[in-house]
Amino acid sequence: MYKSLINQADLVIFDLDGTLYEGREHFKLHTENIKSRLNPEYQDEYTKLYKAINEGNHALQIGTIYDGARDLIWKWDPFTEELVEAFNWDNERVTIKDAPTHIATNEFDFFNWVPIGDGWWPPYALGRHFGLDPAEIQESYNQTKEQMAELDGYLQQTEGLKDYLSELQKDTRLIVCTNSDLEDAKRLLQFLELEDYFEELIPSARKPVHTKKHFNYVLEKYNLPADRVVSVGDNFMNEIAPALQLGLSAVWLTEAATKPVDEDQLILTKTLAQ
Repeated sequence: MYKSLINQADLVIFDLDGTLYEGREHFKLHTENIKSRLNPEYQDEYTKLYKAINEGNHALQIGTIYDGARDLIWKWDPFTEELVEAFNWDNERVTIKDAPTHIATNEFDFFNWVPIGDGWWPPYALGRHFGLDPAEIQESYNQTKEQMAELDGYLQQTEGLKDYLSELQKDTRLIVCTNSDLEDAKRLLQFLELEDYFEELIPSARKPVHTKKHFNYVLEKYNLPADRVVSVGDNFMNEIAPALQLGLSAVWLTEAATKPVDEDQLILTKTLAQ
C-alpha cells in the first residue's frame, strides 16, 4: 500500500537510521545498556515498566512527550501542538497548574521537553525517571552505536530495497534527511550500498526541531507543492508529524498498532521490505 503512495510522488524524503535498514534489536541493546547504569535496586522496576510500555499498557508511548522537569508524560496533539493531559509513572492522570498548554516542535530541547518519537526514547525517559543524568544516557547511546557497528546482526540491509530505489529514482527525486552527521551518514549509506540512489543528503538535521525548515527548503528548491512530496521515517515526531503539518504525505515505519492521529495521508508499515 505504501508503494502506491510513494510511486505517485515527485520527491521522497527518507530518514536514514531505523528507516533504510532492518532490525529493532538495537533498541533492546540500548535499553540494557541504560539499565546497567542504574542503581541495582531500580533495575527490576525499570524492566517491568519497559515491558508495560512495549505492550501498550503505560502512558509513555510513541507520540507522547516526556516532561523532564516534572518527571511526567504528556499526551500531545501534533496538529494543534496542544499538551492534552499529563500522567505520572503510575499511569495516573494529574493536573499541573503551572504547565504550558502548548509546545511547538521547535521548543523541544531534549532535556525539559523530550519528544518520544521512536524506540530510542522510552529507555531514555525511563533512565531519567530512575535518576540517570542525560550525559550518562548519551554515553549509553554512543556505546550502543559503537556496538551496532562492531557486532553482527544490528545493521541489516532491507531485502529488495536497492532494486526498488533503483527503479524509483528513474522518475522520482530521492533525498536523505538525517540527524546523523555527514561522516556517519556517508558511512552507513556506503555500508548499506545505497549511496548512489540519493541526489541530496541533508545531515545533522536536528529533527524534529528543524524538520519543517528542511522540508520547506526542499519544497522551495525543487519547486514542488507539498502534496507531491512524501516523507518516510520511523520516528513519528521527527519525520511524520511535521510532514503532515505541512501537507506532505507520510509513510511511518513502526510496529505501533494504531495511528496517533486520524489522517488519510499517513500510512503505517513495519518495513520497506518487499
